[in-house]
Amino acid sequence: MKTIDQLTNVEKAKIIFDLFRDEIPPLLDYFAHMAGKVASDKEELIENWNNPFINYQQWLSLAEQVSAGIKRYGKGLTKSGNVFSEQLFGGYPAIFSNHCVEQYGLRCSKSERFRQAVALFYQPLQTELASQNQYLVLEAHGGLVYAAICTDADGNNLVFDDRKTAEKEAANCQAGFVVAI
Repeated sequence: MKTIDQLTNVEKAKIIFDLFRDEIPPLLDYFAHMAGKVASDKEELIENWNNPFINYQQWLSLAEQVSAGIKRYGKGLTKSGNVFSEQLFGGYPAIFSNHCVEQYGLRCSKSERFRQAVALFYQPLQTELASQNQYLVLEAHGGLVYAAICTDADGNNLVFDDRKTAEKEAANCQAGFVVAI
């Protein structure tokens, strides 16, 4: 058996399917709801977008791919763990699907065990001391597509040990923001 760190997105989804079959239909409804929300709330999402790794258009594309998979495979997604996991968690659409599973587990699921499974598989391990975090400052002048890590005069990435110092640096940048690493 693989360790949890060795499991792929497809394997995690298959385990979730096998352990929580009753959660799959409402989870799929949540996927469809979220995909619809991404498409319908375009202006609001673009205005408040703060993900430096993926832009809104990419997120919309992933949501549309997941939505298309749900429409194409329909009830088959609730009957077969292989179909569920391979169609929704294989490749790039897994980015959107994993997000939906995490949000559903945190906000919608009535099952405490499902929430625990989601925390185990999908949420990062939180360190006890928040002061152990380090921070980068990204400058997104021209939009998030052009975001760059702030550097010192020698071109070395600026890494801050406390958030307040990082926020001061971000305030000196055009469209600067802080990212915990």
